[in-house]
Amino acid sequence: MKSLFTTFLIFLFTISGNVLAQSNSYEILKKSTMQVEGTSTLHDWTSDVEEFSSYIKFDATTLEGDSISNPVQSLSLTIPVKSIKSGKGGMDRRTYDALKSDDFPNIMFQMNNAEITTTDSALTSMELNVEGNLTIAGTSNTITLPVTGEKQEDGSFKFTGEYEINMKDYNVDPPSAMLGTIKAGEMVTVVFEMYVAKS
Repeated sequence: MKSLFTTFLIFLFTISGNVLAQSNSYEILKKSTMQVEGTSTLHDWTSDVEEFSSYIKFDATTLEGDSISNPVQSLSLTIPVKSIKSGKGGMDRRTYDALKSDDFPNIMFQMNNAEITTTDSALTSMELNVEGNLTIAGTSNTITLPVTGEKQEDGSFKFTGEYEINMKDYNVDPPSAMLGTIKAGEMVTVVFEMYVAKS
C-alpha cells in the first residue's frame, strides 16, 4: 500500500543527491500508524485508520546549490470512512452516520503544493509543509499539514505529524448517543507515524 508519506521519502532522497526513477522502489512498513483522536462528554476516544491509498506522480530532481526543487507533480490520498475503527461497533456506526458515509464513502486529500521549510546540517531530518484540499462528507477546505521527517539508523525514514480538524468546518455534526446526553466534541486530531524503507 502506498501513501501520502511516500512523497516525503522522495524529498529526503532528493536532498541526498539521489535521483529516484520509480516510487515503487519504496514501501510503507507495517509498523506505520494513523489515528483519529477526539473527546466526548463521557471520555476521550481514539480510532485507528486501518486502510488508505494514494496516487503519486513526480519527477525526481537533485539538489541544486542551496535551493531544493519540488519533485512532486501531484499527490492524492483516499481514506475509506468505514476503515476508521474504534473497536466499538456502536460508536463506529454513529461516526459513519455523522460523516455521511453512504453518500460520501471516502475522505480525500489532494495536494496543491509541498514545501521543505527546514533541514539539519547532516540532512537527516526536515520539516515540511504540505498544502492541499481536504474533503470530508462532501465539503472541501484548503489545509496546510506540517510534517517532520527523520532518517533512522537502519536506513529507513520516519515521518510524523498531527493536524487538528473542526468537524463543523465540514458541516459534520459530532456523533451523539443516549438521546444526546453523550456527545463527541467537534474538534478531532489526526495523528500519524509513518515508516518508509526500500522494498
